Amino acid sequence: MSKDYYQILGVPEDASAEDVKRAYRELAKKYHPDRNKGDAAAEKRFKEVGEAYDVLKDPQKRKQYDTIRRYGGNYDPSGGGPGGGYTWTRNFGGGRRGADPRDIFGGGFGGLGDIFGDLFGRAGGRTAQRERGAAGQDITLTVAVDFELAAKGGKIKVSVPTNAQCQTCRGSGGAPGSSWADCPDCDGSGKLTDSQGGFGISRTCPRCLGRGVVPERPCPDCHGTGRAPSDTRIAVTIPAGITESQKIRLSGRGEPGSGGAPPGDLYVKVRVKPHPRYTRKGADVHTVEEIPLTTAVLGGEVCTPTIHGEVCVKVPPGSQPGTKLRLKRKGIHVEHSGRTGDHYVELQIKLPDKLTQEQRRKFTTFAKSLDE
Repeated sequence: MSKDYYQILGVPEDASAEDVKRAYRELAKKYHPDRNKGDAAAEKRFKEVGEAYDVLKDPQKRKQYDTIRRYGGNYDPSGGGPGGGYTWTRNFGGGRRGADPRDIFGGGFGGLGDIFGDLFGRAGGRTAQRERGAAGQDITLTVAVDFELAAKGGKIKVSVPTNAQCQTCRGSGGAPGSSWADCPDCDGSGKLTDSQGGFGISRTCPRCLGRGVVPERPCPDCHGTGRAPSDTRIAVTIPAGITESQKIRLSGRGEPGSGGAPPGDLYVKVRVKPHPRYTRKGADVHTVEEIPLTTAVLGGEVCTPTIHGEVCVKVPPGSQPGTKLRLKRKGIHVEHSGRTGDHYVELQIKLPDKLTQEQRRKFTTFAKSLDE
């Protein structure tokens, strides 16, 4: 290839992502314009290093780059040939000079036709794209769950606003009896390509929704989308110990795909409702309990609710305000880690707001005894 990104960064082909990042940082620091003012060669090298890192740091771009590199593709980023700005100048499997690799690999080379079609967004992947259609979009919902449900786990039902297949056009997007033609925006490929960082990055064509073809007359009910609004209720399992903002993924429960493509996924983002008595710190649960002054001084017992039921615990004599009593393994069992937290009871001392004369006399006597 005209540029070898591995050679530019000075790393082997099997370099890890961390090795790539480390090499980039060292070279970027070495050739940074602030350290090489007026040095045109250093500035050019700095740009090359950035371009190489932009490709090799991204797993998808790196995979596509490695595929082209493996089969001998040579490109010129300033060229105007096929491939979204890349001019191919080597023979592929005996093909003609300057041949489009999508034409050579599009038929009997496994997934290579699709790879080039994804890279360049043209004829190499057209047939497969028309058959696949566009994958469905993911959906994200935020649901509020009770504290105890989040702690102990359970099931809830959520309403998912999605789109079902339009019954009028049966999901095609065309009016019944309408003829079809290649999409003029994407030339029938189903994708549009933007040039970024030395590569053509493909995205689904918004006009044909990735199908590659458009109807002469759109469906009057769904306006060509092939979908109709729908509201589906599904059961979602909440794992024990789930935390605020954690997401649950339900594969294939998102928007339906078009043209037989798979549906998207549903992500349920959890919001835990505050509890009037419980607070959570990791897997531990905390409550606050008031005890009489006499119990704090002489000792006794206090009972507190936990997510496992009410538990009574001994209060040591001489307990101070803010003392925390630990109830082992009475906290939250976190399903993914297998850990069970503790429950902590924080003591507050309840002081009498009124005293009888007899009580005042005894307190006075008690206070004098402390001074002796």
